[in-house]
Amino acid sequence: MSQTLNLNIIKKLILKDWYLNQKIIAMYVAGAILALSFISLGEAQFYMASVLLICVLIGLGNHQIAITIINERKEQTLPFIMSLPISPLDYAIAKLIANMTLFLIPWSLIVLSLLAILITTELPDGLIPYSVIFCTFFLVNYFITWAVGMAIEAEGVVIFVMVFLNCLTSPFMYVLGKTPAVMDNIQGKEALWNSTSINILTIEIVVALLVILIALFLQTRKKTFL
Repeated sequence: MSQTLNLNIIKKLILKDWYLNQKIIAMYVAGAILALSFISLGEAQFYMASVLLICVLIGLGNHQIAITIINERKEQTLPFIMSLPISPLDYAIAKLIANMTLFLIPWSLIVLSLLAILITTELPDGLIPYSVIFCTFFLVNYFITWAVGMAIEAEGVVIFVMVFLNCLTSPFMYVLGKTPAVMDNIQGKEALWNSTSINILTIEIVVALLVILIALFLQTRKKTFL
């Protein structure tokens, strides 16, 4: 049976999450700006800035999920929301719009700024495919964590998923670094998008969309929040 969306409540829940996260988002964006400000100044600066950017992308996602999903249950905000005329699907859609905009907008700005720096400075344009794939890895991790947080009502499970996905950063970097089709042109003057790079990026995007659809589907199956 179809559900009628309560658009007014959905809008208010989105605005609530935006308000609660605005300072946190500003803090991480400032960290990204700091990293990007010296990433092209030399080899040592490049590696330090890269580490800082990785920390920013990880923290940007995990911090806001902790605020909007984990803390909402821990601080007993969810029981209040449950008392409103809202369905589990309304709640999921509100969280989807709020969380995705809170992450996708700063993530996009960071990635676009990084690409602009790669194109306009002496850094090799061959880094572009690697950088896009690697940044999208954190996007996928965020979507997976969000989906788990929405589908499973357990703080410990969400935290475990966060930690586990964060631990995959180094292995992913290692595997990507050992992929000749990705690395052979990394020092090149032009960005080379070969079939391997495109396939990896496509798989990342498909996985991200799939976990969101699964989470929303599970919400539509719920009759109550519990």
